[in-house]
Amino acid sequence: MLRKLFERNGYIAVEAESGGEALAVIRGEQPPDAIVCDVMMPGMSGLEFYERLADEAPSLGRRTVFLSGSSSVAAVHHAIERLGVPLLAKLNDLQLVVDAVRLSLAQAEQG
Repeated sequence: MLRKLFERNGYIAVEAESGGEALAVIRGEQPPDAIVCDVMMPGMSGLEFYERLADEAPSLGRRTVFLSGSSSVAAVHHAIERLGVPLLAKLNDLQLVVDAVRLSLAQAEQG
């Protein structure tokens, strides 16, 4: 559903089933401009993925938006907050995710 929403807003969306698969996409010929990442994923958590992302593609760090069904859990919220990237609840209006990505891309262009 989220992929279709991004496509309707003019983005090309690539889905990955796990953090490892997402890292492979990032290493590919056309790395993404932004990342939307679940906090809880199979194989590695979103936080573990973010650490690897920051090592391999630091410019994507500020262009990451986290989603979680546990966004109101203090430990999750504080861990993401320390990274300085947005955290949105999965139950929020999905257009907010597109808007958060749009904002992170605009901020990255400004420097």
